[in-house]
Amino acid sequence: MDRRRDETGLIRLEGDECWRFLARHTLGRVGVIHLENPMIFPVNYALDGRSVVFRTAPGTKLETAAAGRAAVFEVDEASELWETGTSVMVHGTMHEVVGAAEHARLSALPLRAWAPGDRDRFIRITPSWVTGRHIPHHLHDDGVAADGG
Repeated sequence: MDRRRDETGLIRLEGDECWRFLARHTLGRVGVIHLENPMIFPVNYALDGRSVVFRTAPGTKLETAAAGRAAVFEVDEASELWETGTSVMVHGTMHEVVGAAEHARLSALPLRAWAPGDRDRFIRITPSWVTGRHIPHHLHDDGVAADGG
């Protein structure tokens, strides 16, 4: 048995694998607690070293970042046909990027928000830890491969 498989058969991703996975994508979800309620927002993002950055406008995400609160950032991909998928989560703290030089540097990243409006504020998620798991191609209980073959 693969030493990286957990008790459920999922494959745990190592840290470097998680970061490579995140680098291949540009759309994720950030989860925060705001006014004692969990909230999830889709965001376009880029990596800046080993942190996640995204653009936003004034609102919930910016308020949460200004308070330096904990957040989780998640990216996944899935194949319904093959019944496989991968999910990576970055657990950390959100902060608004306020320095002019840092803001200018981040503006050069390939980061464009899909949402309309002026999204000229940057938020950084500084990770405390990163986790990832992969659901491998598998056989169903009836012995038939997930692809029907």
